[in-house]
Amino acid sequence: MSACGVADSAELDILTKALNDYCARHHIADKDDRERIAIRVMTLFSRGVSDLVQLSVELERGSV
Repeated sequence: MSACGVADSAELDILTKALNDYCARHHIADKDDRERIAIRVMTLFSRGVSDLVQLSVELERGSV
């Protein structure tokens, strides 16, 4: 993550994949539910979690 908290293109790919993978595993298709998960992903990212595997682990844990 850059100093100003903005994701670069590689990080955006990871964040998008984490969101899509989680939603696919849990059959989440509703826009509002996906947005809620996206907020969780971004919260984790803002705390320094930027690895796809770790994002997935934290999402499964319900961490945020």
